[in-house]
Amino acid sequence: MDEKVTCGCNCTTAVNDVKEMKKEKEKENEKEKENWYLPYMDKKTKGVEVEERESPVAVFYCAGASNVGQSTMLGSVKAANETGYEKASLLCLASISAGLANITNAAKSAKGIVAVDGCPMKCTLKTLNKAGFEVDKHIIISKDLQISKNFDLNSQTDINVIATAVEKDIMAVYNK
Repeated sequence: MDEKVTCGCNCTTAVNDVKEMKKEKEKENEKEKENWYLPYMDKKTKGVEVEERESPVAVFYCAGASNVGQSTMLGSVKAANETGYEKASLLCLASISAGLANITNAAKSAKGIVAVDGCPMKCTLKTLNKAGFEVDKHIIISKDLQISKNFDLNSQTDINVIATAVEKDIMAVYNK
């Protein structure tokens, strides 16, 4: 027999029903955390039939050897995790230069593009522009967020500041 639990309005709901509702909500939350976009675009590029979904914002980032490059990568990953992969997808910048179809098609189909560079050399922005992409939002970590370029690759403070800025730009592009 199901246990009964009473809510504030004195109706009763079976505990098992409540547990099922919680499980469904957890599944929805996990789906948002799943990085689905690249496997989806890979299938589409290969001509495999897929269930159509709304494209997220593409996030391309620097991965240079200094703190601003590595923190840019880690901050972008954190931002995508926090925002959810229904809204943001991390895409490989090197694949754009290499002309790989699945990444190029993912970028073309994206709701918009956020480019995150570590320093004023703007490798991310220049690579995307050279490939013919227009960027909706662009951040230069050392300039826009005043994070000094050095070789301390372990600053959680820097990663958190970057993640917050990237999240803000993802949402601005997503909501436009």
